[in-house]
Amino acid sequence: MPSPPESETCSPLGARDVTDLAELVEHRESVQIGLTVEQVHRGFRDHSRTFVAVVDNGRYAGLISRAHLGVLLGTRYGFALHSEHPIQNHLLPGCLVATPATPLLDLLGQALSRAGEAFYQDVPLVDPEGRFLGIIPVPALVRAQSALVAEQFRLAEGQRQELLTKNQESFRSLHQLRQSQGRYETLFQHSPLAVALLNADGRIDTCNERLQAMFEGDGGAMPDLAGLMPPKHREAFVDLLRLHESGALASGSHADEFQLRLPAGSERLFKFHTSLVRETGQICTILQDITEQRAVERRMALSDKTALFESLAGGIAHELNNTLSPVLGYAELLTGRLEAAGDQAALLNYCQMITKSAQESVRIIRQLLQLSRPATMELRQVDLGAVLDEAVSIMRFRLRSSEAKLALQVPEGVRILADAVQIKQVLINLMINAIDAMEHTTRKDLQVRVAVRGAMAELSVQDTGHGIPPEKLNRIFDPFFTTKSAERGTGLGLSVCLGIVGQHRGEIAVSSVPGEGTVFTVLLPLALGQEPAAPEPAGSAQRLEPVAELAQLAPRLEVLVIDDEEYITSLVHELLRARLGCRVEQVHDGREAIQRLERAHFDLVITDIRMPGLDGFAVLGWIRDFRPALMPKVLVITGDSGSLPQDRELRALGVPALRKPFTSDELVAQCRELMTVT
Repeated sequence: MPSPPESETCSPLGARDVTDLAELVEHRESVQIGLTVEQVHRGFRDHSRTFVAVVDNGRYAGLISRAHLGVLLGTRYGFALHSEHPIQNHLLPGCLVATPATPLLDLLGQALSRAGEAFYQDVPLVDPEGRFLGIIPVPALVRAQSALVAEQFRLAEGQRQELLTKNQESFRSLHQLRQSQGRYETLFQHSPLAVALLNADGRIDTCNERLQAMFEGDGGAMPDLAGLMPPKHREAFVDLLRLHESGALASGSHADEFQLRLPAGSERLFKFHTSLVRETGQICTILQDITEQRAVERRMALSDKTALFESLAGGIAHELNNTLSPVLGYAELLTGRLEAAGDQAALLNYCQMITKSAQESVRIIRQLLQLSRPATMELRQVDLGAVLDEAVSIMRFRLRSSEAKLALQVPEGVRILADAVQIKQVLINLMINAIDAMEHTTRKDLQVRVAVRGAMAELSVQDTGHGIPPEKLNRIFDPFFTTKSAERGTGLGLSVCLGIVGQHRGEIAVSSVPGEGTVFTVLLPLALGQEPAAPEPAGSAQRLEPVAELAQLAPRLEVLVIDDEEYITSLVHELLRARLGCRVEQVHDGREAIQRLERAHFDLVITDIRMPGLDGFAVLGWIRDFRPALMPKVLVITGDSGSLPQDRELRALGVPALRKPFTSDELVAQCRELMTVT
């Protein structure tokens, strides 16, 4: 008799599938295959089993049930017909057989899926060799299934609880992620700074709205940042990206300054803050526009340098003017004495040489002062276009010889309040610099534009020359600093321009790209309202022809001379005594001067401005308050160059000023004019 088939199905329950089926065996009742049906039926009467196995020498042969035999022998005809038959002829067909290796779930699935009477048949258990091991009843299988279901419910509940816990953790993580994402979007999208994530080539992978707005002119396409930089900046930027990518930078972040040409055509300077995002290999870049900041810093630096230079130049001029005054004065006195003595040609020549050298020194001092404080201006309403036409006319030959192409953009009616001569000087200096800068370039385009910006006229001079290196831009307006060769320039032109523009309450700025060109921009106030009268320069008293001795004009007039330099007071004393016959008293500080004015009467007061202790303005203030009748008889002599605040204060007091060094004729003429005032 063949052995029952063995299942090859594996259960998905894993360890639970290998449960020992012998634990489910309820009994091991069996009958031998050689018995008759009647004999087996009588055996059922001796025990309460419903199913028993039929074995052949211990090997399982089939299954027989109490009910089946009852049906066979239940009638007289059936008993007569079947009682003597061998039991093997009446085995239950299609019985389910299991082995210890049969998976429990497979066995349950097969047993509980049987239909009809077969559903209630017990399951015999045999070993792999077919030996009978016992009977597993259906109720045992049902109980096993219930246990398995309960176990599955328990496992499912555990899995459900575990999944619930994981879901809660996932929810918390998702909530935190959303919060982080919200903070990121707030910082990234709403940052006032432009932020971008770059790949190793410098191309933008993603960016915030601020950076997108910068490139609206590109139709929304994000450009290659390196491609917007001038060559020198581009090389440095690419090297920086490579250092980030290789991890060679000691610190995680880096800051550097690069120039970008934006879609609108403007060039802006940005500070790039870069750091590597290791998780993605991208480079986080924050762009901060520092164009205006650097411009303000340059203007402040220029202002500081200008103030320092003005202070130094003014101090030097004051000392030299004081020193030169007696040289000129005594040389003139000596000349007069020699002329009176006669036949002193050699000595007269010496005196003339002294006078000429001193006058040349005065001219040099005035040129030095022009760098920081240009000469007193004659302000008028000036048509800027007309001034520009005159400057171009002067430069026409230079433009032709240099083969430069000049393009003018000048609207009509742009009027400024300025000194036309000085503004023309600024224009000529800027055009000369532009022409020189284009000397060795193939494209020589010079553009001069005039525009109105609010209350200011904007004048720009742009060339296509070699440009100015960034490290030299901050020094371009320094006196004696030049990028030209020694034979081409002295470094004073732009310094003079800076002084003139500042004197006009304007501004001058420069921007340059090496290899592409330079733009100088000048802002000057527009003329508003009626044309003002030209300011009368302090001390610009009408110059008279030299006068002869006029002692008879004002005999024995009392004059007080106040100056901290003794040789100045001595010179004035000698000139007034010799030329006008005055009685002169000398004092050397303001406090002593006020004491003398309190005690004595004077017909004329000559005072210096800059003195230790109480200065000349303190003396003038005392005279105005306590001797107002003497104010028309006061003359200021000063070695200062004539700064605007000082000139304004002197005009407010109504006091004329004579600049040192002065000639004897200038001093005598000024004193004579004051003496005739009633």
